[in-house]
Amino acid sequence: MPKNPILVDIPEEIETSRLCLKMPKAGLGPQLHEAIMDGYDDSIKWLGWPQAKPSTEDVEIDCRKHNAEFILRDFIRFIIVEKSTDRTIGRCAFPSFQSNWLIPQFGISYFIRRSDRAQGYATEAAHALAYLAFKLLHAQKIEIFCDADNRASCRIPEKLGFIHEYTQRGGWLRADSSLAQLRTYALFDIVDLPTREVRW
Repeated sequence: MPKNPILVDIPEEIETSRLCLKMPKAGLGPQLHEAIMDGYDDSIKWLGWPQAKPSTEDVEIDCRKHNAEFILRDFIRFIIVEKSTDRTIGRCAFPSFQSNWLIPQFGISYFIRRSDRAQGYATEAAHALAYLAFKLLHAQKIEIFCDADNRASCRIPEKLGFIHEYTQRGGWLRADSSLAQLRTYALFDIVDLPTREVRW
């Protein structure tokens, strides 16, 4: 019988060579809001975020809710902080709709603020979550979903050794009401994951 997820000890902070991934908590909303606003239109297009932009208070409320969800293991999110500057540059997560603790199997999602993209931060954060999932959560499969037209996002699982399993039309609607072509990437073993610095 698999262990109840609430009894699984998950670190509240994960460090990589350049990043610190932090569990959401009270007080982190303003920093995260700044990151969310930097490139919000891209997130509407590629991630299906709502058209209405959240206020700083909205994001602070979300951080407090996400803290509770983290503790309950309902939805595990981490805020991505650049260690050298202590700036919040994005967020990554194991989305609840991709998590199956009975297998166990998890998905990985990520976003990086526009001004800090193309520097490998999303790859570094996604690698850390994949390593955590295999090493600590004993995952048998990890997935990453990407809009097929978002080549920058697709390159992240490709660089981490994920295989392209399939592409489907659907998954979410774009802002123009067209169906996205959704690419699914998968990884089944930690031995296929590149070696990078990860610690907790």
